[in-house]
Amino acid sequence: MGLISGFTIIRTISLFHITAAYFFLTAPKKLVDQNVVFILGESMRLVRDRASTGCSRTLADTFTQPHITTMDKPSDASAFIAIIIAFLGVSDFTAANMSEELALQYWLAAVPVRLLFLFVVTGYVYLFKPGGLLGSTIITKASIGEPLQNSLVFAWGFFELAAWFWVFTSLRDERRELLKRRQDKILAEKDTL
Repeated sequence: MGLISGFTIIRTISLFHITAAYFFLTAPKKLVDQNVVFILGESMRLVRDRASTGCSRTLADTFTQPHITTMDKPSDASAFIAIIIAFLGVSDFTAANMSEELALQYWLAAVPVRLLFLFVVTGYVYLFKPGGLLGSTIITKASIGEPLQNSLVFAWGFFELAAWFWVFTSLRDERRELLKRRQDKILAEKDTL
């Protein structure tokens, strides 16, 4: 069994979601301007290149140009994101506090679905970016999902994917321990008879 319980990790992720919801509601620029979002976006080359718009891009522009300009101040979209993330955080926090057996069954069914969704979103952002592996396909030319191709979505998907994979491996270990305790309990009951 791991050092940190899977349910502790889920509670931590839930509190992170509630905190992120607060910042999306009050000051979304603080989330967008995080160094890790910038570094991941630059390392994956997710920033829209000014050459495609006819503008020249200098090294100074790289460090001063924001990745997402629509999050400079709270808006209707950021408020909607805040509500969705807060709802997700509160419902996950509640589900993590159920009885151990019930919570284990719930999370072992829900986490693989989340992992699949996050893998698809993160993979889409990376593969279909302009100049990406599949960036010249008909999907990109039709500009479906173009607003998803930014550093904030990629950083969110990347870190959520890593965290939920950690949860998944921890829960599998906890399920193994729970089954072992049940088996030991059954053997102890047989011995007392």
